[in-house]
Amino acid sequence: MFLAAVMFSTGLLWLMGLRYEFIIYIEIIFGGSFLAALLWDYTRKKKYYCGFMALFDGLDDKTLLAELAEKPGFLDGKLLYQILHLSHKYMNDKLAEAQAMNQEYREYIEMWVHEIKTPITSAHLIIENNKNISTIRIDDELNKIDHFVEQALFYARSTTLEKDFKIEKTTLKTLVQEALKSDSKQIIEARGKPVFVNLDIPVFADRKWCVFIIGQIIANSVKYAKENLILTFEGISFDNGCSLSISDNGIGITEADIPRIFDKGFTGENGRKFGKSTGIGLYLCRKLCRKMNMEISAASSSENGTTVKITFPKENLYA
Repeated sequence: MFLAAVMFSTGLLWLMGLRYEFIIYIEIIFGGSFLAALLWDYTRKKKYYCGFMALFDGLDDKTLLAELAEKPGFLDGKLLYQILHLSHKYMNDKLAEAQAMNQEYREYIEMWVHEIKTPITSAHLIIENNKNISTIRIDDELNKIDHFVEQALFYARSTTLEKDFKIEKTTLKTLVQEALKSDSKQIIEARGKPVFVNLDIPVFADRKWCVFIIGQIIANSVKYAKENLILTFEGISFDNGCSLSISDNGIGITEADIPRIFDKGFTGENGRKFGKSTGIGLYLCRKLCRKMNMEISAASSSENGTTVKITFPKENLYA
């Protein structure tokens, strides 16, 4: 449009009989003014949008962008700013709604878990008073149900672990013994033998959550055990903390599955072969370990057993 205006005004001035020098001077004035305005508009917009993107890239929580962004002084920027604030409000409303629904669902799950434990306990008592081959088998299945119910409760609470987190002085031996106690019947049925190596290492940890993690690992060892299961619990102390290694002589995990065993829902070759895996246990262990500033890793090979190592950082050690 500017070029069209230049051509039209040039032709009009030429028809009016002005000298070429005057026409050129007039067009230079118009052109210079246009370019100066264009340059000024480009400079302020570039400065604003570059700062806007730098702010966005520097934010860990991107939802704060609308709150921290400065209001621009040009029209299209103001429109963008207004749209950003409206979308931010809409997003916050939806987020609050989703959080409320999630909270309600989690509370329902926790309530359901506590309620379902009552009939399970009653069923155990009935079986205890009427023991025979059939009721003993039913009791075994009830123990499995109880395990999955407990897993559901810990999964529901894992998103708000900080509200139910208590650090206390304990030892690796205490944690292992409590975990073994809850799975003692399954270990006995698998003809399992626990072996303890250097577990008298003091740590500061949340006993309930750590016992649950160790219990999940023991349950996996029992689930995929071969004859005469041997569970070895070994504690290792080092400068930056300590670790608990839990090893078994079970069927092991294929090398291809090792990188994914902590992924949610991953069952791997063993899960498809035996049909007992949910892909939740180890995922939940890693999730809880990360929230407690701990690390968990696994090493294994097919038919040669599995070793899972839980690392406690130095700040969790009792000095």
